Amino acid sequence: IMKQLSEAYLKIRNTARYMLGNLSGFDPDGDSLPYEQLQDLDKWALSRLRELTVAVQGYYNKYEFHGVYRSIYNFCVVDLSNFYFDIIKDRLYCADQAARRSARTALYQILDSMTRLVAPILAFTSEEIWCAMPHRAADNAESVLLNDMPKAEDLPALTEAESARWAALTAAREDVNKALEAARSEKIIGKSLEAAVVIGGEHAKALAGESESFLAEIFIASKVTLDPSAEGIKVAAAQGEKCERCWMVSEDVGRDRDHPTLCPRCASVVSRLPQF
Repeated sequence: IMKQLSEAYLKIRNTARYMLGNLSGFDPDGDSLPYEQLQDLDKWALSRLRELTVAVQGYYNKYEFHGVYRSIYNFCVVDLSNFYFDIIKDRLYCADQAARRSARTALYQILDSMTRLVAPILAFTSEEIWCAMPHRAADNAESVLLNDMPKAEDLPALTEAESARWAALTAAREDVNKALEAARSEKIIGKSLEAAVVIGGEHAKALAGESESFLAEIFIASKVTLDPSAEGIKVAAAQGEKCERCWMVSEDVGRDRDHPTLCPRCASVVSRLPQF
C-alpha cells in the first residue's frame, strides 16, 4: 500500500516538476495569451482542468479526500502525461514564439489551479511548488494557503460540438497508437515520428474536417493522410530525411540552403533567433 501511494505521490510531484521546468522565465501577467488566441489543444486542456475543478470541489464539500487524490492523480496520468504533455513537447521545444506561448499559458493555468486544489491534502508539496513557480501580481506569493481555491466558472468550457470533436480525436489516437506499436514491433518504424500514417474507415469520416498537419501533431507522426476508401489504419516509414532539430521526417529537409539539415518550420524559427 505504501509503495503504491508513494508512486502516486511521485507522479503528481513529477507532473508539477515538468510544468515548472517549462515555465522558467514565464511572466503570467506579461506573457499569457488571451483565451481566444490559444491553440485548440490548449483550450481542450483548460476544459479538462475545469472538469477537474468541479469534481475536486465536490469531493471537498463532502469531505471525501480520497476522491480528491484520485481525481488529481488521474488528471496527471491520463489527461496530462499520456496525452497533453506528450503532444505539446514538440511545440515547447521547436515551435515559434506564439505557439510556445499558447502552450505555456495553459501550463501556467493548470499548474496554478492544480497547486491550489491539492494544497489541503499535500500541504508541504504544494508549498514547495508555489515557492518555485511564477505568480501574477494579484496573487499572494508568500504561501499557497493564503490564496483562494480556483473557481470552475472562471475556466472555459467546450461546446457540445467541440467536445464531440475531441472525443473523435482521442478515439482515433488510441487506435493510431496501437497501429504505431504494431509497426514498431514489426521493425517498420522506430519512433512514432518516423511514421507516415494513413487513416481510413470510420475514423477518416469522423476526422474529415481536420487538417492533416494538425492530425500529425496530435498523433505524433511525421505525416498523416485521411483516406475514407482505405480500411483501418496503415503505418509505413515516412519518406525523406530527418530534421535534426525536431526529428520529423520530411522530403523538404534542406530546402532552405542556409539550414541544410532542417525542415522548413525549424529553418524559419532558427533564422529568427538572435545571432551571437
